[in-house]
Amino acid sequence: MSFEKYNIALDVFEGPMDLLLYFIKRDEINIYDIPIAKITREYLDYLNLMQTLNLKVAGEFIDMASTLMQIKARMLLPRFSNPEDEEIEDPRNELVQKLVEYQQFKELGEALQKLEYESIGHFPRKPNLAYMDTSVNAEEMLQKVTLFDILAAFKKVLDRLSEGQIPHNVTKLDVTMQEQMEFIYRHFIKKSTIRFSELVKGIEKRVVLIVTFLAILEMIHTHQIRVYQEGIFDDFIIEKVES
Repeated sequence: MSFEKYNIALDVFEGPMDLLLYFIKRDEINIYDIPIAKITREYLDYLNLMQTLNLKVAGEFIDMASTLMQIKARMLLPRFSNPEDEEIEDPRNELVQKLVEYQQFKELGEALQKLEYESIGHFPRKPNLAYMDTSVNAEEMLQKVTLFDILAAFKKVLDRLSEGQIPHNVTKLDVTMQEQMEFIYRHFIKKSTIRFSELVKGIEKRVVLIVTFLAILEMIHTHQIRVYQEGIFDDFIIEKVES
């Protein structure tokens, strides 16, 4: 299968607000004083990365990109104010308000979900086995890891490969999704887990790295592996799911 034509979408793929909150949390940014130029640049980098990987990018991501660029342009315009006039509104205010409201609703949703899990424990009910795969615990597939965490690890390796590269003649490199899935499985012969950085340590070709990353996403999607982190923003660990 040609990887250029391969599209993959995961249920855990979050929206543009989640990506902005990811940046704010990662860099410990004051949500009321967002460095809009920096956030816009990183947001566009991630958007380009998603498109490079042929991930299905929803229209809301594109809409948020245009909103960020509009705010950035307004921030660059000179501001002329008269002491008698009202204070000029910060172009970021509307975005900040939406982010705060979204974060509040998200935290409330997580709290309600926690209550739901607890209530299920107190009020057991017979499951409908016709719609349940008893061999797979879906929550363990991406334990404490979001797609943005995986993209961050991939981007770090991709940036390393791009450093110091100069234009060169492009030659066709035959690499398939199946080959890279087998490449990943070979690492599980002696042990059941491997760090992402260790897995891709010897890969020097950008195209091979991209196909390997897509193979990881496909194996997560088909419940062949699960990924998790030992700490926030740490290198993620890949674990084989026993049949």
